Amino acid sequence: MGNTAKIFAFLLGATVLFHTVLNFMLGNISDFETVALPPKKAPEIRSNYPLLKVDATSKEEWTLINLSTGETHRVKEPEEEMGRLQEISWDMGFQRTKVITNSGVTNPKGTVGVINLGQVPFSEVVKIPETGYVQDARSFGKLINKGIADWYNYRTRTHNIESKKNVYIVRTASGQYMKMRILNYYCRNSEADCRTAMCTREEAACLTIEYSVSKDGENFPIPPPAEEAGLSAG
Repeated sequence: MGNTAKIFAFLLGATVLFHTVLNFMLGNISDFETVALPPKKAPEIRSNYPLLKVDATSKEEWTLINLSTGETHRVKEPEEEMGRLQEISWDMGFQRTKVITNSGVTNPKGTVGVINLGQVPFSEVVKIPETGYVQDARSFGKLINKGIADWYNYRTRTHNIESKKNVYIVRTASGQYMKMRILNYYCRNSEADCRTAMCTREEAACLTIEYSVSKDGENFPIPPPAEEAGLSAG
């Protein structure tokens, strides 16, 4: 048998095999159907301190939080609902990446203030500063607290938000002091997942915050008391 005949016989055999496999798959297509994956679970974030979960996903409303109790309220435009802001008990407000406090231009009767300590070890922050607390102001027509406004980096390559992991001291409306650090911004992704790949806006604005509350108004406890429990604000 010549080379041409051998090549022809090989191609013919390969064609018959291909059609045989294809017909088998078509006849048993149910065996090859893709099974839907279960919903992705929220990332497990570990900390030696209690965690505060904040649902800031709405683009139309602000989530106002009482840091002492975890109680939340929803408002659309803080300036248009000034009367309500002065009636309810709240400390900080979140909307996507934006943060306001119960103070300054947002609420002249509020006393909440924030100090940015930068990227320092969370557990080593013990002494509570006496002065330097920043209140809300107006910048380019928008409400802002410059003490915490720049808490994140925007990644131009992936268009994702990544916390700077700064430590903040918050003087609450009730006169307590809390230290806090934003650990994650995404609902069902860890920050590491969003460092190299794009995470959608639908996955964004579920902030995870670690915190510790002072018992004496002068120092933060080390280690955190076992009785401290995590709060969830949604």
